[in-house]
Amino acid sequence: MKKTIITYLITLAFPLIVSGCASPPTVYLYGKYLEPSKVQALSEQLTDHGLNVEVNDFDFPTSVSTNTLLYSLLLQSPEAIDNTTSIAEHAGYSINRVQSLTQGNHWYTKNSLALFVFPDGNRPHGTLLAQDLIHSYIANGCGNGERLTLYKDGTYTLTLQTPTSSEDVKGKWKYRQFPYLELQEPNSPYANYYFEISRVESEDKVSKLDLTHLHLLNANSTNPLASECVFTYGVRI
Repeated sequence: MKKTIITYLITLAFPLIVSGCASPPTVYLYGKYLEPSKVQALSEQLTDHGLNVEVNDFDFPTSVSTNTLLYSLLLQSPEAIDNTTSIAEHAGYSINRVQSLTQGNHWYTKNSLALFVFPDGNRPHGTLLAQDLIHSYIANGCGNGERLTLYKDGTYTLTLQTPTSSEDVKGKWKYRQFPYLELQEPNSPYANYYFEISRVESEDKVSKLDLTHLHLLNANSTNPLASECVFTYGVRI
C-alpha cells in the first residue's frame, strides 16, 4: 500500500517537474528594416504573450526576401510557431513563409525562433534597401582610396592613403534610387562622388559569397579615386 501511494505521488509530481523545467522560447526579432518605434511595439506584443524577445539589426540571410518565421527543430513548444505568427499578423506583418532551420545560425540548436519582417512584407524585387548598404567597403584599384564606410545615420568616412599619411574624408551619403549612390562632402552644393551599385554571387575555396560592389562613375583629375575604382563588401552565404 505504501509503495502504491509513493508511486502515485511521483506520478502526480512528474508533470509538474516537467512543466516547471519548460522555459518560454526566445524570438530573435530581426528589425533592421523597421522604424525603431515599430520594432519596440512588435517586441512588446511578443513579450506580453509570454515570449522572450531579443531584438537585433543584423543583416538578413540572402535567401530571405519576404516576411519569414524560422524555427529551431529543438523548439520545446510547437504552438509558439502559430502564436508568433498570429502576433506578428495582428501587428500588421503577414508571415508569408514558415520553415524549420537546421543550420546556418547560432540559435538553430536552441529553443528559439527567428522573425524577419519588411515594412511592406517583401524586399523590393531586384533592388537593395538603404539599410543593405551600411557596411565598410574595401577599395580595389581606387588610387588613394583605401576604405569607404557607410553609417546608419547617413554619414560616411572615406579613408585615403598616401605614402606619408592617412586621411579620413567625412560627409553624407544618399541613396535616392537604385542602383546609384552619392557621396557629398560638407559645404559642397552637389555630390562629389557617384557610384553604381551592383550585387553578384561569387565563390572561393571556403564557401559562396554575396558581394556588393560600388563602381565609381565620375573619375576626374581632381578626384583622388582612380577611374577603375571599385569598393567591395562581401558576406559568406
